Amino acid sequence: MIEDISLKVWKGLVALIRRRLSDGSLARAFPERDCPDGDSITGTDEVTFFDALDAHVQDLPVLPLSTAAAVDATVVLDIIDFMMLHIDQPTRRTSHDFFGHTHYAFDEPMVINAGNSSPNTGQEQFARDVDLLFARNGIAFTIGDNRFVTRLAPVEARSLVSEFEPHTGDPILDDKLTDALARFLSRRPAARQDALEKLWDAFERLKTLELEEGGTKKESVTRLLDDAAPSSPQLRDVIEVEFHALTGIGNRFAIRHHERDAEQLPDDDTRDYLFVRLVSLVAFVLRRTGRMAG
Repeated sequence: MIEDISLKVWKGLVALIRRRLSDGSLARAFPERDCPDGDSITGTDEVTFFDALDAHVQDLPVLPLSTAAAVDATVVLDIIDFMMLHIDQPTRRTSHDFFGHTHYAFDEPMVINAGNSSPNTGQEQFARDVDLLFARNGIAFTIGDNRFVTRLAPVEARSLVSEFEPHTGDPILDDKLTDALARFLSRRPAARQDALEKLWDAFERLKTLELEEGGTKKESVTRLLDDAAPSSPQLRDVIEVEFHALTGIGNRFAIRHHERDAEQLPDDDTRDYLFVRLVSLVAFVLRRTGRMAG
């Protein structure tokens, strides 16, 4: 899967946007009222639409929907977010033949807050169209349940990430793990580095789950490993080796420590690999010790 938006994909997105500009899907948010007989919505005010888009999206090209060249992926995804915030679908279209235009009516409640309400019909259809375009072209993004563009996890980790719901009995640890997973799916590379650092912080806290008063982290880890593999000493050894290996990785690379001699991770593929490796271990231990919801 790729995270760049090619010119071909950009042209496809522009076609989807132009269709919505012309079919009334954006007319409630940016109404044009050109009917001399009344105040009916007759289309989309494109001047207002593009002014609002320019205010919403940083580094928007001078000609926002030009397909002469590819557009930076960050800009493209911000445009999609903007569309999802404002798109709708008319429930009635009435032709006003005398003036040669159409009246648009909207019966569904207008969605104001994308995260706290059900999507309207227009949002659902636009999301399906964008997701299909991305899937056909191997683009590693999707429109999430919150109706903002999010990154798809690597294929090998999708079920793990989607089903990861910690219930450790330690609310701080649960929050750290949940936050790390959310950041991992961010479309912004800087957030993925944050995700890795937060996951390693959570790993260190995980090691103290079995900590008793006056005890040590090492003793807590021993009990945790015993609980995770009570009937298989060889499996316990494998898990312990992985604990030590990932602890060492967190210390050697710029994950938990950022001294000048800490080696920087070379690229996002490496971040993904290390994140998936550690979250797989954490999920396994939590499931084996009854600390995963469901």
